[in-house]
Amino acid sequence: MGSGSSVDAAEAAKNATDEDIQKALDNMPEEKKAKAVAALASKKAGPKAEKKASGDQTVAIIYYSMYGHVEGMAQEIKKGLEKGGVSVDMFQVPETLPDDILKMMGAPPKNPDVPTLDMEMVTKLHEYDGFMFGIPTRFGMMCAQMKAFFDMTGGHWMKQSLAGKPAGTFVSTATQNGGQELTHMQTLSCLVHHGLMYVPFGYQGGGPMFSVDEIHGASPWGASTLAAGDGSRKPSEMELQMANLQGEKFADAVKRTKTAEVSRKCKVGLVYYTYGHIKKMADEIAKAVEAEGVEVVKYQVKETLDEGVLTAMGAPPKSEDKVIEHANLEELLACDGIMVGVPTRFGQPASQIKSFWDSTGGLWQAAKMVGKLGASFVSTGTPQGGQETTHFTHLPNFVHHGMIYVPLGSADPSLLSMDELHGGSPWGASTYAGATGTRQPSEIELKIAAVQGKTFAAKVKLMAV
Repeated sequence: MGSGSSVDAAEAAKNATDEDIQKALDNMPEEKKAKAVAALASKKAGPKAEKKASGDQTVAIIYYSMYGHVEGMAQEIKKGLEKGGVSVDMFQVPETLPDDILKMMGAPPKNPDVPTLDMEMVTKLHEYDGFMFGIPTRFGMMCAQMKAFFDMTGGHWMKQSLAGKPAGTFVSTATQNGGQELTHMQTLSCLVHHGLMYVPFGYQGGGPMFSVDEIHGASPWGASTLAAGDGSRKPSEMELQMANLQGEKFADAVKRTKTAEVSRKCKVGLVYYTYGHIKKMADEIAKAVEAEGVEVVKYQVKETLDEGVLTAMGAPPKSEDKVIEHANLEELLACDGIMVGVPTRFGQPASQIKSFWDSTGGLWQAAKMVGKLGASFVSTGTPQGGQETTHFTHLPNFVHHGMIYVPLGSADPSLLSMDELHGGSPWGASTYAGATGTRQPSEIELKIAAVQGKTFAAKVKLMAV
């Protein structure tokens, strides 16, 4: 057979329908059929998932895309990352829906040029310097396919082999305000348990992000697009522009983690509100940070309650630490990282902490906090009374400022101890005050606070700008 015939045959095979393929298999001898089925399965699975990009820093874009919206954003993120000077590998997560369901849903074929992550490649994710996760929304949270992927990463969680690496998110939702923020936010739990640093977009997109002249995605959490209820809307020019810019800005954060420690002395600001418990945690954190050669300045936020009310509540006198208020907010700009000590009120930060953040609008408007590192530590009255949700609901303050969130992760064995009641979570150090406030931070809680201080100081020394 001549070469022209071979080309014609190859083209015919390429364009063959499922029905054509099935007829060919039915007419094929049994000894050849098994090999043909295996070859078809291999072709359908696409290229082998492996690390291909090379460079000083390499980022993995990991996404799921049913209709192509997230994939389109991922391609633009890739361009931005490469513009920012890092190498990129793209992966699709495995599909969990059968082909017949996908056909009923009108889903187009997957991009055959982007490999699907297999378990072998998942075990090698620690070889990457950073991750961008592309996530479609289902009912305001990540789709099942992305959750199934994160569930595959338990081995990395046990070893904390991804801890300290930067991660970002970009999303697609069907409707306006139908997960444009919550899909990012809900994904944070997976990142925090791995100890991954969260690098939000902030408002670095500038004017287009503030525009109310057109329908558009993009939030302080990350780039996004709106697909419409029937999936007919494609990413707009503005949305693709924001995706490209997020990739470029994320590349800057990745490169900061791969440089030598800064030569100058770094500074961490500890901002807190307390009835005594948070102050003890702050002092323990401060000692650990200073032991790493990082300067610490402690600030207590301004009290908003009258003295009479404080007396009636049995609140102790305030410490001698400087009060941070609107008049001296600019002092925070000299800090390379800010750790916030947050007492819990009904599973959320106390109003005094909220008042502090509300006073930082000028810093937000001028984007003066973008790129600084942030972390939190908390106190609750009871177990499971805000030990996680206080960190979680405090996080948007960092995100809107464009600050990089540094969780504690699960590296310290004390967090896994079941020998005694204790605070501490992958989000950060914490303590229980008891319903009457009489319980004081335990030895293990203070130890976890010290570990968080040491961990945060190490990142500050590496990433200070």
